[in-house]
Amino acid sequence: MNPSRLFLLVVAGCCLFSPRLLLAQAPPFTPDKQYSADEVITTKDGTSVTVKAYMDNGKMRNEMNTHGMNVVSIIRPDEKKMYSVMPAQKMVMEMPLDPEKMKAKMPSTSGDDGKFELVGPDMVDGAACTKYKMTSKDNKVFFWWVKDATKAPVKMTSDDGSFTIVWKNYKAGPQDAALFEPPAGYQVMNMPSGMGMPGGGQ
Repeated sequence: MNPSRLFLLVVAGCCLFSPRLLLAQAPPFTPDKQYSADEVITTKDGTSVTVKAYMDNGKMRNEMNTHGMNVVSIIRPDEKKMYSVMPAQKMVMEMPLDPEKMKAKMPSTSGDDGKFELVGPDMVDGAACTKYKMTSKDNKVFFWWVKDATKAPVKMTSDDGSFTIVWKNYKAGPQDAALFEPPAGYQVMNMPSGMGMPGGGQ
C-alpha cells in the first residue's frame, strides 16, 4: 500500500466524523466531535491495516503498525501543524499543515458535497444497519452502513472496491489532551514545508 495513499485514507476515516466537513450536506447520521475508534482499512489488493484513531474538536491522532514499525501521526489544524512520532527513536518530526490543501488531496469520501440515497436494511458483523449510497460532487460513489441502534457509521466502501473502512470499538466522548501533543522527552525536529506527509505548504 502506498504510504501517502494510506495516510490520506486514515485521515479521511477520521474526517468522516468531522462536523465541519459534514454539516454542509445533511448525512443520515450525526457526527461526534470527540471519539476514539479502531479503523480497519482494507484495499482492493487485500492489504489491511488497523488504525487506532482519536478525534477531539478537529484535532486528530492515528496510531498504526506498518511493515513492523509503530507509526503515530498527530494533526493539529488549530495550530496548522502536524507531527510524525517515531517511538523507537524517541523522535518527532514537526511539519507545517495547510488544512485546505490537505482536504483537497483527500479522497472525496466525507459527503460534504455529496448526495445520500437510501438503499435499504443490511447487516454488518451481526448488527442491523441501514445502507446508503453516496454520490460525491465529483460523481464518485461510496456506500455507507449506519448502525440502527446507535445511528453511527460502521462501514464505508468505494463503489469500485478500491478500499473499505470499518469502524470498531467506537466510543464517543472527550479525549486526553496529551494525545494531541508531542510526547514529553522526545526530540522534536522541524521539516520544511512540502516535505513529509501530505498537507504541507507545497
